[in-house]
Amino acid sequence: MSAIIQAIFINPPMAIARLGGSSTPQEAFQWIQNPAPRANAETVIAPDWSLRILPDSSVEPYMPTELSLRDGELIRPVAPFFEIWARMGEPGSAESSWADAPLTPALLKRFKIPLANLSLEVNAQNHKAARRASNPLLRFGTYPPVVVRADNHANTPLLAVSPPTAANPMIPAGRNIPLGSIQFLLSKPQPSNGQPWLAAVNVEVFRFRFTPARGRVYGPPDTSQDHQPPTGAPAPPVLEPFNFLNPDAGWRGTTGTQASIVRPWDTYDGAHDGNDNDANDELSLGVVDDTCEARVKATLRFPGATGRTISSTANVFVAPPDFAPDRRPFLSMADEINDRSADIAQRNAAMSTAERERWVEDLFERAYETLSLLNIDYYRELRAMRLPAGARRPQPIPGDSMRLPLRAFGASDPLRNPDFALSNGNADDPLPLTSHARSRHRYLSDLQALHDFVQLHPTRLKELIRKSFHLRSPETANATSMQMPPLMRNSNALPLTLSTWQYDLLMSWVDAIVQTPVTSPLGRSAIVARRADERLDEILAGMGTAAPGGQP
Repeated sequence: MSAIIQAIFINPPMAIARLGGSSTPQEAFQWIQNPAPRANAETVIAPDWSLRILPDSSVEPYMPTELSLRDGELIRPVAPFFEIWARMGEPGSAESSWADAPLTPALLKRFKIPLANLSLEVNAQNHKAARRASNPLLRFGTYPPVVVRADNHANTPLLAVSPPTAANPMIPAGRNIPLGSIQFLLSKPQPSNGQPWLAAVNVEVFRFRFTPARGRVYGPPDTSQDHQPPTGAPAPPVLEPFNFLNPDAGWRGTTGTQASIVRPWDTYDGAHDGNDNDANDELSLGVVDDTCEARVKATLRFPGATGRTISSTANVFVAPPDFAPDRRPFLSMADEINDRSADIAQRNAAMSTAERERWVEDLFERAYETLSLLNIDYYRELRAMRLPAGARRPQPIPGDSMRLPLRAFGASDPLRNPDFALSNGNADDPLPLTSHARSRHRYLSDLQALHDFVQLHPTRLKELIRKSFHLRSPETANATSMQMPPLMRNSNALPLTLSTWQYDLLMSWVDAIVQTPVTSPLGRSAIVARRADERLDEILAGMGTAAPGGQP
């Protein structure tokens, strides 16, 4: 008995698209270990196999020779591709016996399924204003969902409108907010040889592309005028063609009190305009953007009297451009998903020593890459809490002259290492705390150095690293302690933390290292000396020379 199509699935099942004003999407890239010295990251981005859409709507794989993230002032959007795959198995067989295979026109032809029987249904929605005002009629999206068949290769726009049940719609009748587009691409036979991309790309599999919107903001007619928040910089302007929203729909004029169901509550235009005596302080300007979440449902309908139908879904999250696309965040979507897995504790326990070591080193490399983006001195003055009288050092760190000594990170902070006295900054080192933090994180991003650090200071990481969602009195959303990761906010506006699974895995690694005999025969001094030698090599390489014995 031969296998039949038992199910279909979309690969990947989840992707992030990013807004961009350029008409040229971002080419694919991957992170690789840094082949050359770099001052602020252990990894770099390198081109990967990318797909060019040809005039006939088929795709042509190619390897970029360089990466461009923008075209002039316009940022290139991230527009992910998705493939549709089949799960093949004999009739009545167990699902565990099914095998994955690309869904192709040839496979449909084998089972006499017309191309038109494969379709996509796209439901793209933006619920930001609806959530902040607690009014579901302020959402906007594709009503009804957009349907595209596999025999239609046109780039189909996703035009958002207000719900049909809205008596006073935010988007007036006859107008819309584009949320991007969807395109079912033309599949061509996979060549048998002669192409360098054959092992990486299959051009015959059914594939579609989601292209996000351009990154525009929309508002009522009066929002085309400048609005000055406390910093003095104008809020994102609503240009004349996009100032058509209905000011009486319920979003314009929403107050901070109404929006307090969302954390952080002040994440909308109009919050905190800086005038404490202004009766309109913290009133929403009624502005929305063209981000969205889109659910794409692929459906395959079998011909015949039975009319059997199988389907699968994928989600696309449309976000703003990445602030630093060549740096890896220490808390990723994969970490968030792992944190919600029912068997994550068992998987952590079953992880081999080598796997755990690689994971820990990767985590500290990511932390260093994140830190290299921040001006710690600035954010310390903005968000470091004042230390309570009972939570200070008996004596300040000798020789430390940093400003605000009674604030977190100051000379009286018990979490500070007393071996490092910092200055208040000078012309040669205007950001002393930032420089110190980068130096220490660069050192700890080396696994052997981290081993040595934990063995010399067994409790230090547990003191420094914040437990997941832990709040240390008297911390608030805008006043945080030195506990790592410091000075950044989570999506709930409270201090940012590792996920629970990350924290537990790291601390189990620390416990294992503490119980392991010291293996470095020379100890800390050898590691510090090695890191100093590496830093010297980097400096000399930047000067176009080399250390003795090296090549210029």
